[in-house]
Amino acid sequence: MRGHATNGGAVVEWLCIDFLNSDWRDWRGSGKRENRLDKQEWLENFFHQWKLTPPAPADEQVRLSLLRLREQMRRIVEAVVSGEAAPQEDVDALNHALALVPSCMRVAEDKEGQGYRLEQISKAEGWALIQGRIAESFAQLLTSQDVRRIKICHNDDCKWVFFDESRNRVRRWCDDKMCGNLMKVRRFRERQKEKG
Repeated sequence: MRGHATNGGAVVEWLCIDFLNSDWRDWRGSGKRENRLDKQEWLENFFHQWKLTPPAPADEQVRLSLLRLREQMRRIVEAVVSGEAAPQEDVDALNHALALVPSCMRVAEDKEGQGYRLEQISKAEGWALIQGRIAESFAQLLTSQDVRRIKICHNDDCKWVFFDESRNRVRRWCDDKMCGNLMKVRRFRERQKEKG
């Protein structure tokens, strides 16, 4: 899972980017694709990493709801990347998912007992809480970051969503060593064919 960004030099991870990339495609060009939301081991790692507690295994209705949320978020990302306005029905769906987790702020003692911190709490639970947390992460990414840094890998076999941490926002691939090298090799081979 690689959904992260930097904030003043510190790495900031994004739940929503890992969720978006659960639609995995083989970046090497085999054409393989898998919905990792259907992979129990992947889901367990995802929930563990993001400290989410599913109430039970996802039934068909929950699974379809998660897929729908991912598709809506993906269309918003595609619009952002192309510099267009996102479809209003997808923005409305995101707002609906956010409404699943009404919350309030609460003052709590910090862990070291040296003062206080502000924390956000919600009475939502179960799958509604999980979907709401994913939507909240996505809404924060869209509103607290430079959206020009939200990218889709230029490798058509990959299409991984990533946050461009480069100084000038010039990254084209999710990973220079994997997709970047692969695309350079492909371009080199195409030039050799044209010459020969």
